[in-house]
Amino acid sequence: MERYTLENIKKVLQRPEYVLWELQRIAFDLRHSGDSVDVMEQDWDNLILLDACRYDRFEAQNTMSGDLSAVVSHGGRSWEFMKGNFVGEQYHDTVYVTANPHTEKLADDVFHAVHPLYIDEWNEERETVLPGDVVDAVLDAYERYPNKRIIAHFMQPHRPYLGPTAETLQEEYNIRGFNRNIAHIGARTDQPSYATLLERGEIPIDKTRQAYRETLDIVLDHVTSLTEQLTGKTVVSADHGEMLGERLTPLTKPKFGHSFKYIRNRTLYVVPWLELEADARRDITSDEPIAFERAESATVEERLRSLGYK
Repeated sequence: MERYTLENIKKVLQRPEYVLWELQRIAFDLRHSGDSVDVMEQDWDNLILLDACRYDRFEAQNTMSGDLSAVVSHGGRSWEFMKGNFVGEQYHDTVYVTANPHTEKLADDVFHAVHPLYIDEWNEERETVLPGDVVDAVLDAYERYPNKRIIAHFMQPHRPYLGPTAETLQEEYNIRGFNRNIAHIGARTDQPSYATLLERGEIPIDKTRQAYRETLDIVLDHVTSLTEQLTGKTVVSADHGEMLGERLTPLTKPKFGHSFKYIRNRTLYVVPWLELEADARRDITSDEPIAFERAESATVEERLRSLGYK
């Protein structure tokens, strides 16, 4: 198996906690084998995806009325989620409005149309796509494609965080985007990333958690406004969760983020599934796919760096 290579065995000898991580992954897989939800097979007209949204925080902060449940995602990372739900399939009755740059890896014929907001709606100051711009783009797609299902993929509460605590952290620690002054090509330095500063204890965990909560509140306000303007059945969910200082084992350092190749646990893979009450359903039809606009590779790399993927 890919995980059990000689190179990985050498890593285990240097860091024995990897054995406990692997046991945790195996236990999770045994408990949830076959449980992952296929989002495209579910009944909805509008699917709203929040990026890196923990189930526990959504449950605590959401104010939208509906039927909330916890489901297992196909991924603990965005591209893993996309591979599990979209790759190799054709959904020509669906339009994907997305702020996530991993969308570039999808083929042209997966959806009827794709609107990649990370190209033209990217906010250079905040180094992300702001939720208000996602709402505007989704409403535009809703008018242009009245007979299509719509997926709205917001970037929040994924870092870079929004809100007053995030602004304070950015000023105090000279942070750009996710990775602190290394987002732009040619500007990479030896300065540690945001996650590294967190794991060292230089950035307080409580401030990071507060910034995450404020970011989630901001995007939920926009999502609530959006749902009130859409007809049909709407589901609000997430592609994956986020670790905010949990320890995978008692003796290891707190972990932050979600870009872990071999870590599988409830925090990363269990996400909210909120079904809102539906009014009249839309009449959904399929049509030939439209090739979507592609970003230049340098642009994609820059966006991914800002979001902490590089």
